[in-house]
Amino acid sequence: MQSSLKLKAENYLSRYPKVFFCHIPKCAGVSLSNAIHSSLYPALFKATRLSSNIDLQGSKVSSELLDIDMTVAREVQLTFFLSDKYKKFITGHCPARPSIVSKFEDNWRFITVLRDPHKRFVSEFVYNKFKESDWGRHEEDIESYLESKFAKHSATTYARYFSKFHDVDQILQNKDEAIESSIKNLKKFSVVGTLENLSEWETKFNSFFETKIRIANKNSSPNKELSQELYKDERITKKIEELNIVDNAIYEAVRDNII
Repeated sequence: MQSSLKLKAENYLSRYPKVFFCHIPKCAGVSLSNAIHSSLYPALFKATRLSSNIDLQGSKVSSELLDIDMTVAREVQLTFFLSDKYKKFITGHCPARPSIVSKFEDNWRFITVLRDPHKRFVSEFVYNKFKESDWGRHEEDIESYLESKFAKHSATTYARYFSKFHDVDQILQNKDEAIESSIKNLKKFSVVGTLENLSEWETKFNSFFETKIRIANKNSSPNKELSQELYKDERITKKIEELNIVDNAIYEAVRDNII
């Protein structure tokens, strides 16, 4: 009796794909995550172990207690989730580097959306400056921020998420290899596109999964006026472009459908 019920449950779950949505900060990930889940799974999945988020608080505690980088803590959590045969949907701010994608690509569908890195950089700067929670919040003006390690970290987000390197200095010392390995990795994703051409991403998603996705707008910038001011400052914009050289090359490959 028990084995029969288990077989029925497994047959039922086999209808649904196994998806990891790699949520890059400030790339409309909250809206997309909700839309992806709604288009592919019953709502009740969110109340079960079938759907999971890479946990911010858990990764923070792990980082502090075990004296490891928080990104590593998140990648460990992701690897456990991807190894769970009953898991169906995973999302969160966590890299999907080549070693992880290569290990699980046969059973999992990897999905992401990139945003113009200059806009993403400004959005992250503004969001973290005015956000209510303490995590990641800063009080620096743009001049100071651009000279900080946080700016380099932000400007290499795509490379940190998708290349063979996870350290900012390694990325900047091996720019071509970071770009090449990111592009090669992203070619293994089932659906990848840009926020600036989200309709094309939707078409790819709907075609691949044979569904109809509906995307709402969530989690917008807390200070749009400052963002617009920064976009108009040519000197600031040029500095951001210089910082974003690696991520911009990765973004352009996705935008131009090289991937």
